Amino acid sequence: MLAGHFPGHPIVPGAWLLAWVVAAAHAQRAVRGVKRIKFLRPLAPAQPFECALRESGDTMRFTLTSDGAVIADGSLQLAPKS
Repeated sequence: MLAGHFPGHPIVPGAWLLAWVVAAAHAQRAVRGVKRIKFLRPLAPAQPFECALRESGDTMRFTLTSDGAVIADGSLQLAPKS
């Protein structure tokens, strides 16, 4: 599925990683949008990664890591609690 993104040196697209984070956060609380994201290093298609989510008021902060290194971090805007 991801082998075609940058042929010869495939990486997982940032849009895919962001969609994954939003889906994981949405399982806990409704997400309104992305406040900030910073991609720090590439992720290979077969490389495992972890996502840490931390809710603080109307913000969900996230960090993606692989092999102890931060791949991306940022924050999401959450919908008000109903």
